[in-house]
Amino acid sequence: MTTRTQAAAVLVAATIALSGCAAGTASDPAPTATASHGDHDHGDHDIIVPSPTSTPDLDAAATAAVDALRAYAQRDLDYPTWFEQLKPHLHSTAIEAYSTLQPSRIPAMTIQDGAEAAPTSTDVYAVVYVPTSVGEYTIELRRDDPSAEWGVTRFQPSN
Repeated sequence: MTTRTQAAAVLVAATIALSGCAAGTASDPAPTATASHGDHDHGDHDIIVPSPTSTPDLDAAATAAVDALRAYAQRDLDYPTWFEQLKPHLHSTAIEAYSTLQPSRIPAMTIQDGAEAAPTSTDVYAVVYVPTSVGEYTIELRRDDPSAEWGVTRFQPSN
């Protein structure tokens, strides 16, 4: 397993683990798919993890990541112009975080060909690696459902 694949797997695992934190308290019993509930019919809510119904469109995620990084890298624009052209590429959960960033602090870069979505990407979460002249950027994207547009939640330069 490559370092990038391992990193993507860790990001996906962390996202899944953290999304479960808000679901209940530490004293809540953990649900199980095989738990016996006697003669009661509990319907579909006993299903813990649904089977995937489709393969994620990794090309669309990669394209969205590159387009977003192009907007992000426009460091010579004044702040209002820069943010207005970046905002449509952001997921709603990232707008506030990136609203305080000054574009002049972003390193000058050229985006190179070869963006690649991590194989651990899903229908609603993707990690895309984008090569640039200043190193590889890891772009995390989300969408609220598989038919929605991808939105960036994080631009992460290589260390």
